[in-house]
Amino acid sequence: MPLLIIEKVQYLKSFIFKHSSLSIVILFIFGCSSISQYQERNPNNMVNIDQNFKIEGKFKLSFMDSKETGYFELDKNLNTVSLTVGKNYLLPEEVLIFDIRDKLDLDRFLSVKNYQNEIQEIPVKYLLELCLGLKTLDFQYGTLKINLEYKNLNKKPSRVDIYGKDFELSLLVRKIWKS
Repeated sequence: MPLLIIEKVQYLKSFIFKHSSLSIVILFIFGCSSISQYQERNPNNMVNIDQNFKIEGKFKLSFMDSKETGYFELDKNLNTVSLTVGKNYLLPEEVLIFDIRDKLDLDRFLSVKNYQNEIQEIPVKYLLELCLGLKTLDFQYGTLKINLEYKNLNKKPSRVDIYGKDFELSLLVRKIWKS
């Protein structure tokens, strides 16, 4: 009986050794898969500011001679808004948590600090409404000029441009998910 077990173990070792590359590929494929938490992704559905949702996109912030680019995720859950900002997918992300009534300070995203010309703060709720297309016309907020661009007569903007005296913030809205 022990001889039979030893033969089975040796057979199993040789089988794994012969097919190790196939085993590694199968483990890699199943190990890297994920299940989406967001069920509804319909561009024709209107998202209300009171609902829970997630907005993904890219940004470009230009301030005088400084330029910052990267990607962002705005995740709204009840009255809490989580802003995840990254330069690229290899560097660590910065996650900021806001209440929907807070203001977003764009100065903190610039690598070069210039305190003589500070960028005006933007209310978080106002930024969400812009990205969702709830504000439909080009308009001004304080000293800021806002421009919205739409693709294919879509109700949600594909691009939000915010201009100030010395800066420009461009948000390219890629996906909006209801959660």
